[in-house]
Amino acid sequence: MIGDIMTISRLRMGTDGRGVTTLVTFFDCPLHCKFCINDFCHEEDTYGESVPRGAYTPAQLIKILRKDEIYYRMSGGGVTFGGGEPLLQSAFIHEVCKLADPAWQMRIETSLNVPWRYVEPIINDMDEWIIDIKDMDRRIYEEYTGVSNKNLIDNIFRIKDLVDSSKLHIRVPHIPGINNEKNIAESVKWIKDILRVEPEVFDYLKPAKID
Repeated sequence: MIGDIMTISRLRMGTDGRGVTTLVTFFDCPLHCKFCINDFCHEEDTYGESVPRGAYTPAQLIKILRKDEIYYRMSGGGVTFGGGEPLLQSAFIHEVCKLADPAWQMRIETSLNVPWRYVEPIINDMDEWIIDIKDMDRRIYEEYTGVSNKNLIDNIFRIKDLVDSSKLHIRVPHIPGINNEKNIAESVKWIKDILRVEPEVFDYLKPAKID
């Protein structure tokens, strides 16, 4: 089994969960967000313009991750899978988790907007689910991402019965020109009512244009 990996970023702190983490990002995503900072995840052949995409077996990736094992253990950190949309490669992630030390914290950053068959393989593997819902309003979501949020909503109703709420970290962004305070308040209420968790609300900053 091969993982189609975009980047492996080591020794990160305060950005991908508690402690020192290694962020492993994957190519491909079902969304086409207007202000996506990793839009190159949709590239067919390369990362950016000059870096070949990385193909790793689970064992090869684990060998890299083990380089920072002492930092994971000392800080309560571990591995975070991101993207693109990492759930599209959940079968590969499951194999990595089987090889990982149980002391490592395993996390995933996801839109959760995939068919359930991509979520199910790792439902018991993750210590934290970092879910970016964009906005719960169907119209706003589709305007920003180019796709429906049906899979996201269906998966939220399924995951709430299978994953302890303490493992759910829901992020609600304020996206300039897309949603407003009223929209955000409605999304927060929806998440509280359904998942019984307090979402994180943050301001999304548009990527700077490069001339």
